[in-house]
Amino acid sequence: MHGTADRLIQGMAADGHFRVLAAQTTTAVETAREILDLAPVATEALGRSMTGALLLARMLDKDVRNQYVSLRFDGDGPLGTIIAEGTIGGNVRGYVANPVPEDPALDAESAIGNGSLTVIRGTPPEGKPYTSQILLGGSGIATDLTRYLMRSEQIASAVLLGVLNRRDGVASAGGLIIQAFPDTPEEVISMMENRIREAPSLSTLLETMPIEDAVATILEGTNYKQIDDGHAQPVQYACSCTRDRALAPLALLDQSEILEMIDEGGTEVRCQFCGRRYTFSADDLLPLTAEHDS
Repeated sequence: MHGTADRLIQGMAADGHFRVLAAQTTTAVETAREILDLAPVATEALGRSMTGALLLARMLDKDVRNQYVSLRFDGDGPLGTIIAEGTIGGNVRGYVANPVPEDPALDAESAIGNGSLTVIRGTPPEGKPYTSQILLGGSGIATDLTRYLMRSEQIASAVLLGVLNRRDGVASAGGLIIQAFPDTPEEVISMMENRIREAPSLSTLLETMPIEDAVATILEGTNYKQIDDGHAQPVQYACSCTRDRALAPLALLDQSEILEMIDEGGTEVRCQFCGRRYTFSADDLLPLTAEHDS
């Protein structure tokens, strides 16, 4: 399984005191860049968000299928709203409201700005999703997710996220979550904090080595052991849009707007995550007017 394929891996460190989840997401982030036509700063912000969503989803109960985590960043920066959704099965997708901001030199934190992060955990089709919200701290997506985990899960965590852009696209992308178990001694946590602080950049490592070696390098000296490759999960950029899901929002429009589309012979809906286009004829739209009448 080693090589260049995107994947999630798991491990333990410091004699079982820490759980380690890591993801290599280079191809998925490059796919998002191509599909959504993202500027480098938008690629960096969305790439980190997508990797974070995947890692959080992987923390859910693996016996329950279809679970997902959605991260929604509503900031006042030029990128506007950013949405990233990861599933427990390794699918990920994303969206940036303004994929090409005017200032190309912005860093990701400034491009997102101040605002809120909403984390949604769901299990479709049943049950109401669990939603939690925090204010953005302005110090980066990884730091915001660290704060979210401490506040919502009461778990001491370290989150590392990185995207390395090159002239011809995404050179590397990935992330790492290290979580202390409740009985971990303070001195062991301090040791791990020092190790992470001194560690080389994850995205730089991923440009030259697979995720397995990158994590082992970052956690060198902590007795890190990877759980065997059989627990690894392939990752891919994939969209769950369907024709029915594309039609559903049109039913919420005013009747006058629906009638106008019918007069024009139909309409086209484009998925914001994957760019797929769905064409609806006047006959397709006619039943929506009956729903308004009922």
